[in-house]
This record gives sequence, C-alpha cells and structure tokens, in this order.
Amino acid sequence: MEKKYEVLLSKLERELEDLVELGPLDRMRSELTAVRTSLGKLQELVLESGFVSQAEEVLFFKVVKPRFYSLMVLAAERYGFEMARPLRKGKGMDAFYRRQLDYISRFFDQHAFLYQYYRLGAVELDVLYFVRGGDVAGIVGADLPALDPSFTTLGDYLFSKFIALERLRELVLAEMEVPSLAGSGVVRSKKGRELRWTGDSCNLIELIYGVFDCRQVNDGEVDLSDLMDVFEQCFQINLSRYFRRFTEIKRRKSMSKTRFLDQMARMVNKRIDDGDAYVPMSMR
Repeated sequence: MEKKYEVLLSKLERELEDLVELGPLDRMRSELTAVRTSLGKLQELVLESGFVSQAEEVLFFKVVKPRFYSLMVLAAERYGFEMARPLRKGKGMDAFYRRQLDYISRFFDQHAFLYQYYRLGAVELDVLYFVRGGDVAGIVGADLPALDPSFTTLGDYLFSKFIALERLRELVLAEMEVPSLAGSGVVRSKKGRELRWTGDSCNLIELIYGVFDCRQVNDGEVDLSDLMDVFEQCFQINLSRYFRRFTEIKRRKSMSKTRFLDQMARMVNKRIDDGDAYVPMSMR
C-alpha cells in the first residue's frame, strides 16, 4: 500500500483506538464520523492523482479502500451486536452467540462466489470487480450505501463487508464462554513429557497471529479461531479472550507492538551467531 494511504490509515486507526472506552452509541457515532472523514480524504487523493495503470486501480479498490471502509461496516455491526446482547449470561447468551455466527455465515453463503474469491486471493476477475465502470447498481445488499461511481467498483464494498464480518466473528468467538479444553486429552511429547505453555498468554497470541497472517497453515485457508483452538489444546491454555488481548497488543505505547516476536528473532539470531562462533577443541 502506498505511503500516503498508510499514513492516512494509521492516523485513522489511532483515532479509533482512542474511542474504545466510549459507550456503544457514542463509540459508533464517533467511529463513523472518523471513518467518513478519512474516506473523504482518500477519495480526494484518488480523484486528484488518478491511477497510473489499471493494476494500480485494482490494487486500490481491492485492498486499500476495503481496509478503510471495513472499519465503518465493523462499527455498525459491532453496535448492533452489543445492543442485541442479552443482559444475563446462560443458555440465552449461548443462543445469542450462535445466532450471530449464523448471521455471519449466511452472509458469506449468500455471496459464496465472491467470498471464495476473496479468501483465495484470486485475481482472474479483478478487472471486472475492481475497475470502475461496472454496474454497481446490480450489487446485492440491503444495507448498501449510496454509491459514487467515481469511487466505487463492483467488488470493493463486499470485500469491505467480508473483512468486517470476519473481525466481528473473532469478537463473538472471543466472548463465547466455551471450555475449549474440555474433553481434550493432555498432549505429550514422544518421550512422554506433558507440555504446557508457561509464558504469558499474550506472547502465544502474538505468535499465533504471526502464523496466521503469514499463511503458514493450510496455505492460509484456515480461520484464526481454528488456530487458537489447536494451540489451546496443545499447550493447555485458555485463549478465549484472544481478540481483546490482541487489542491490548495494538495499543502498546512504551514498547514494541511485536515485543515477543522481536525477542524471538533476537534469540534465534543469537543462537545462529553462537553456533557460528563455536570452534571444536580439535580445530584449535
């Protein structure tokens, strides 16, 4: 993503981080205002500078704009989720969570072709979906916003919605009080040793996000929640609040946001350097 877009997005994300302590309604209103302002600036940049190639236009409407617009969709979706949440925990709460997950799944099913296109990172139809000039009025979506043909393509809104709903799903799963370790046997090494994660759970969450975002499992075709489940079972640790813990990671001010990954890199490099420095006694 171009530097000018990165700067604008980083500024927006910082603004949104400052709103997390507000009540649901005030937070949503403030978030929508902030995102709309940033989208307006983004549109000005596009209309002023244009694109030097069709590939650049595709990249903008496939990747850049959805990263902004998804934040607006997420703000509205999260508000609806929080307002509908039952006041008391129990079976009613479990049913509520399941309904939320079903709602998300139905949307993905309704747009199954384009959702798979999004998940697979396909490119064959990019010119159709992410170059302006298509029939945007034909996009299916009851909550479709007012469309400006100079700043809209067939696919950018739905890609934004996919990103937002995947993040909403993470939020729902993080809130669900599911005993993910129940019924699972203790994982042991071949030597029979029982293995447990004894470090800070936040460090493990940081590591798992790295594995997920680098698409190291199933060629990237895996849900973040599935990875969390596997690591929970392997290391006998509760990661049910991983979404909130990752929010804490993003809000770090006095230390690196990737503190644990940075530490791992230093220690691996030290091991490599120490190994290179080793000289057997027979060679001295």
